[in-house]
Amino acid sequence: MATFFLLLFFCSPAQNEVKNSSFKFDNHSIVMVFLKETPKEISSEFEAFLNENSASLKRAISISDEKIDFLSKEALRISKSDYYVQKLRRIYQVEFNIQSDNLAAFVEKLNAFPEVEFCYEMDTFPIKPPTDIAPATTNFEVNQTYLGPNPGINMQYAWNLGLSGTGIKVRDIEYGFNSNHEELNSVNVSIAPGMTISSAATSAYTEHGTSVFGILMADKGSYGVSGLAYGAQEMILFPEWQQSGYNRVFAVSQAIQNSQPGDVIIYEMQAYDASSNLMPAEYDLTVWNLTKAATDAGIIVVEAAANGTRNLDSPTYASYMNRGNSGAILVGAGTSDLNHERINYSNFGSRVDLQGWGQNVFTSGFTGSYITIGGDLNQAYTNFAGTSSATPMVAGCVVVLQSYYHNLTGSFLSPLEMRNLLINTGIPQGNPATGHIGPLPNMQAALHAIDTMLSVQNFEGFSAEFFPNPSDEKLNYALSNIENSKIDFQFFDVLGRIIKQVERSTSQGTLDIADLPTGIYILKVKSSEIEFTKRIIKR
Repeated sequence: MATFFLLLFFCSPAQNEVKNSSFKFDNHSIVMVFLKETPKEISSEFEAFLNENSASLKRAISISDEKIDFLSKEALRISKSDYYVQKLRRIYQVEFNIQSDNLAAFVEKLNAFPEVEFCYEMDTFPIKPPTDIAPATTNFEVNQTYLGPNPGINMQYAWNLGLSGTGIKVRDIEYGFNSNHEELNSVNVSIAPGMTISSAATSAYTEHGTSVFGILMADKGSYGVSGLAYGAQEMILFPEWQQSGYNRVFAVSQAIQNSQPGDVIIYEMQAYDASSNLMPAEYDLTVWNLTKAATDAGIIVVEAAANGTRNLDSPTYASYMNRGNSGAILVGAGTSDLNHERINYSNFGSRVDLQGWGQNVFTSGFTGSYITIGGDLNQAYTNFAGTSSATPMVAGCVVVLQSYYHNLTGSFLSPLEMRNLLINTGIPQGNPATGHIGPLPNMQAALHAIDTMLSVQNFEGFSAEFFPNPSDEKLNYALSNIENSKIDFQFFDVLGRIIKQVERSTSQGTLDIADLPTGIYILKVKSSEIEFTKRIIKR
């Protein structure tokens, strides 16, 4: 068979300006994935077909080769496979000049070529989000009943320990948010550099993000509401609808391009199935591949299950389920009472991992029912709902837990470890016969599980006691099976800063902590034989 060199309009994604990103063609776009490594040569039949239809190919994923190389190394380290990261190099956009009523036949012919793994038509129009300073603002934190213990997630317990998500970076993919809102104008939230929010996006789209940002990052001041992870390092919007047009794949790609292992990406998006039912964003195959590549490389993705009332285990969605698990934490919408039952519009099924409140989530913005102070939309507050409110609630737990674990260990929980932690320690779903959406996170139980996981009990043959705990001045310790070894005791605050360091040469003794300020500390004990951590309270 004769072969021809494949001529691609192939720009390195790192060289593409954001404002020039394409991947949008009057509500229609075609995505194609090569079966194996992108060939330098293709069949004459394939080349002729492209020429006959005035079609060309262009890399669809705007992640630089350098970033893919980095993600590949991380995926091999964390997940032992970089298959889905490398697959990003094989995903192409087909640029064409044919009538929309001929697209189906065009795609079918492309799928018939042996070098093509799959080809499909992607919608490129905005899909609705997953929802249903002068006058003084009242302190509305009392309205945030989800902060407390069951039926809430008990984030207050974490706050009481001084935990607020420090050091963790968050990315949100949706339409927009109001950075001038009084809850957001003094915290580290922003739009990704070089990206814009479409002027055609109405407040029904952009205020959705104001509510999501408020749940995560609202300023913990003396008025208004407080974000679950108000101490996170940053939260950045990667808008899918820019002035240059609607482009979800580009937004997801850029969020991944600008993320590292341990970071958290939130998908506040929905997709349509063939019958226009609302599905998770990853229902789209390209988004699924991007998600899998990110999670394999240690980036945590928290994704709305969508408000479609769909059973994801239905035979209708067999092709989606047969792809396997993308690694994202998929979030359904549950009731805000002690029953924690599925709200009827939430998608459900074995793929859904966790639930958050899908009702009565008080936050910033003016989606749904809302109040404004002095008629100022920068001082608007609302009861948020749907998988839209459930998803940032779970994401807030992820951020705070990741921060705590990182401060203790210097490393990050993998996406799978985080998902299992939240599921295993969560408050069980009520009446699961109505459709599985999983448990509600329980921050107190999850934090205790991390303590147990990192405690001395994980080291066979060792035990450790510290008493009294809490303590005022003296902390006694007794360590078993440590002989003739230098023992290093390091006290860290909840921000991960080392506050005090003491060296001992005996397995039993006393540590003077009178000079430590009142608070909670992480004590790291290290010798040539063992290393572990213990939470210490100084009164």
